[in-house]
Amino acid sequence: MKVKSATIEIRPRKVTEIIDLAMLFYRTHLSVIFPVLAVLGVPLVAAAVGLHYLTGEAWISICFFWMTLSIPTGAVVLTASKLVFGNRLTAQEAISLYRGEWFKLFIWRIGQKILVVTLMPIIVGYLLRLRWAFTPMIVLLERLSGHSLGLRRRGLRRRGGASAFGMDILLLLLIVTILLGIMLVLELLFGNILVLWTDDGLFSEAVFNEPLKLGVWMLALLAITPVGTLSWFFLYLDARIRGEGWDLELGLKATASRIPSDEEVA
Repeated sequence: MKVKSATIEIRPRKVTEIIDLAMLFYRTHLSVIFPVLAVLGVPLVAAAVGLHYLTGEAWISICFFWMTLSIPTGAVVLTASKLVFGNRLTAQEAISLYRGEWFKLFIWRIGQKILVVTLMPIIVGYLLRLRWAFTPMIVLLERLSGHSLGLRRRGLRRRGGASAFGMDILLLLLIVTILLGIMLVLELLFGNILVLWTDDGLFSEAVFNEPLKLGVWMLALLAITPVGTLSWFFLYLDARIRGEGWDLELGLKATASRIPSDEEVA
């Protein structure tokens, strides 16, 4: 069903369709999404590189980057929620909308990520990651928190038709492939400066011990991140469509808006 003003067709989708839509949406709205991502994400990469210089420990830098990544990705979710229904906005307007929302989301996500990392060795961490994946959408778009947030999250998980685990596997393969492709291009263009690939291998100690090289890897990963973020956003929409008939609701609202009221008829 094509809902009036929507920039995509509001209908149920398979996992592969969701990922394809995420990539197409990112490319179509690159002029808005990428500047938002850069403004909020590049300072985090710079801070991560600074931590690497100060501590000499790559793992501290990597953990900091991963923990704070929810700040720019949350902005991507909020921006996409406006763009998907035809609202035109600039990157500056998107950041302004996010200014009052980011801290609440960040607190939720950093607590969740700490638990995920702690429990990851016994697989429970990954299961919790899947359980909490809809948090940005519910916090930013539905403005729920506490017990209401938990109930909403469980409801969406039960109703979602697409496989979150299968999407995670496909996204991992896709993002790793794109990331390696980007780094290969950078190596070919700027090999005399960056020397990102070493004789010891792609993930050699030499890469992680040099802050600037690690920073380039983080920047490349930051640029790809919206593919995964948007995929989860569209999976959220898919869960609402399958579980709540959201496409029918939106379609009926659009139809009702075109029906003249009694006063207009009179």
